[in-house]
Amino acid sequence: MNLSCATALLRRITGRGRPAPREHFTRIYEENLFGGVDSRSGPGSSLAQTAQLRRDLPPLLTELGIGSFLDAPCGDCHWMAELDWSRTAYTGVDIVPALIQSNASRWTARNMKFCLADLCADDLPRADLVFCRDCWVHLDFLQIRACLENFRRSGAGYLLLTTFTARGENVDLGGHIWRPLNLQVAPFSFPPPSKLLVEGCTEDGGIYADKSVGLWRVKDLKF
Repeated sequence: MNLSCATALLRRITGRGRPAPREHFTRIYEENLFGGVDSRSGPGSSLAQTAQLRRDLPPLLTELGIGSFLDAPCGDCHWMAELDWSRTAYTGVDIVPALIQSNASRWTARNMKFCLADLCADDLPRADLVFCRDCWVHLDFLQIRACLENFRRSGAGYLLLTTFTARGENVDLGGHIWRPLNLQVAPFSFPPPSKLLVEGCTEDGGIYADKSVGLWRVKDLKF
């Protein structure tokens, strides 16, 4: 999804002004405004676009000795449900009530639990690692700061975060519905991740080939 298309979507959703986060993301889900065919979480949550990540994530969790995993936000779990959660306690969190209800009915048999929460404000379940993919790209800088502080309060040791490593600058969200972010560039200026899972993204003709998930210790991040 390019920025011009994203801006048109945002205008369609909001009319005038930006609604509260729960209303905002609920309407995106209900109207499938991310345009996903396989998943209402968007094209980036298809099995094709997550193939490399589904290969790389399980061995990383094993290497780190992760016993509890918080997927925040979890979306519809279209691709996460393909992984084996028999040895790692999985909890998915999302701000959209209908998503949580649907996930609880579809995926609980796969040892996956779900709860409703605003990542920027609500208490979060304790987990060894928080996986936050394709989230901060939809938040403004103030919301991202609040989200990071909330992750810190949760007591998690590790964060896996979406980052676009080839981007030279970051802009605030403004009137867009999303934009790519490089977390090693201001205003974040995070240190290099200890691990980088390159997703192999082919969306929009490969212009997001740098899309990755980086691993950081929570204690090392300040924003």
